[in-house]
Amino acid sequence: KSDQSRARAAALARARARERNARLRQSNILAARAEDQLAGGEIDAAIANFREALNLNAKNADAAVGLSDALTVKGIETSGDSAKKDAAIYLEEAVKLNEKNEIACAKLGEIYDSEGRNADAIKFYEMALAVDPELSSLYLPVGLAYLEAERLTDASDYLLKAENSGVETNELKFARGVLLVKQNRDGEALTDFEAVIAAEPLNADAHYQRAMILERAGRTDDALAAYKQAVTINDNMPDAWYAIGVIYYNTGAFEESAAAYQTVLKYDPANARAHANLASAYRQLEKYQEANAEYRAANENGIDKDADLYSEWGYCLGKTHEWDKSVARLETASALSPTAVDNNNVGWGYYNAGRTDKANKNDEEAAKKFELAKLSLQKAVEMDPQLDAAHLNLGATNNSLGDFEAAIAALTIAVGLHNDWVIAMNQLGLAYRGSGNLAEAIAQFGRVTTLDSGNRFGLYNLGEVYFLAGDKKQAKKVHNQLKKIDPTLANSLNDVLSGKVVLDEAKRKLKVPRIPRIPF
Repeated sequence: KSDQSRARAAALARARARERNARLRQSNILAARAEDQLAGGEIDAAIANFREALNLNAKNADAAVGLSDALTVKGIETSGDSAKKDAAIYLEEAVKLNEKNEIACAKLGEIYDSEGRNADAIKFYEMALAVDPELSSLYLPVGLAYLEAERLTDASDYLLKAENSGVETNELKFARGVLLVKQNRDGEALTDFEAVIAAEPLNADAHYQRAMILERAGRTDDALAAYKQAVTINDNMPDAWYAIGVIYYNTGAFEESAAAYQTVLKYDPANARAHANLASAYRQLEKYQEANAEYRAANENGIDKDADLYSEWGYCLGKTHEWDKSVARLETASALSPTAVDNNNVGWGYYNAGRTDKANKNDEEAAKKFELAKLSLQKAVEMDPQLDAAHLNLGATNNSLGDFEAAIAALTIAVGLHNDWVIAMNQLGLAYRGSGNLAEAIAQFGRVTTLDSGNRFGLYNLGEVYFLAGDKKQAKKVHNQLKKIDPTLANSLNDVLSGKVVLDEAKRKLKVPRIPRIPF
């Protein structure tokens, strides 16, 4: 019985060996057939037979290499713009079957490069070059990929290899120019970009690169011309339009600056910095409603920790008489940048918010805001005793609170720091008047009108104080002067002089502009 079992096992083993040998022979036959089909251009049939050959014998190296080659051909054939995904599938399998298939690797690198998948492109370019370092057609694309990846040494090596292999295209010159810029070699880079422009006058990117070099060199007019040349060729260049906006803003051409930033936002609506810069241009143009909308857009698109933005925004909200919102923005700026200037700005906001409440007969709320203004302004002058605007605003606030002696002290410092400052002298005159020192009030308002004969508020206040001092002749003379400048305000003064308005409790206050954290 034991002998019979061994005999059956031996017979089974021989049968299995015959079957295995048959499969191996069939695998080889199919692989050979597939090779012929591949050579004859029957790619799909070749792929099918190579696959079947591998099914019969997974270790059939010829079939694996053959299938890799066939899949490479299939991938290349289907690698048009609409079928890159399918092509990549074929080529990825080809590389998996044969990592030394440099053609498949190179093609995958090219496909991923075109799709912006730079890391994947570099991976497969490197695999191809590892198999064949002399694959010179890859030197330029791999150099460009390294450049994009900021691997500047590798980029330099391969761009030089491309150049040494005989490549001297405009694409190489442009890439070399970009590399030289990154290496802080602007002079050499400019030579390359100008060579590209000479050969391709409509190369907008080369004009843009040239413009940036000229701007860094301080050649602002030439840079602006180059940026404008770039956008004339290709309007859809938001970076170039942004640079144009900056140059125009810095040269005081605010209308042109605003137009440039508007174009940036046409192509890049979520560009927070363009919204912020457009807002600044509108602010300079005194288009405060439009500025507020752009500050809001900048904030909503991510600029939420910029003290300057909140400071400017608060200023513009004040100019549209939205004082509570203005104060909120200015307080945010102060929280982000707790400087003397920021505290001054908050005080300015509260002061004007209080004036608005006062005008609306909300005296209780006005008093609260004047007190808050005073606290911020006292902090500002403690932090920077030389900040004239803070002393001015503190003096104006004390005038509103009726603390005229404190106002005189603050405004005297303001005028000392900023000699012949008309707006501070007007406030100082009001403080002297409020304290009952009419002679000093007349001296201050007289100085204001001497420095600025057209200052209608100075003339009005001077006329009032002359009247209070009993000098009706001088008061009438000032009235006649004011009538030539501002008949409406002159009529108000005439009401005083004629006795229609009683001045016992009247306290004239002037709007006090701020000295901003950056020049408005």
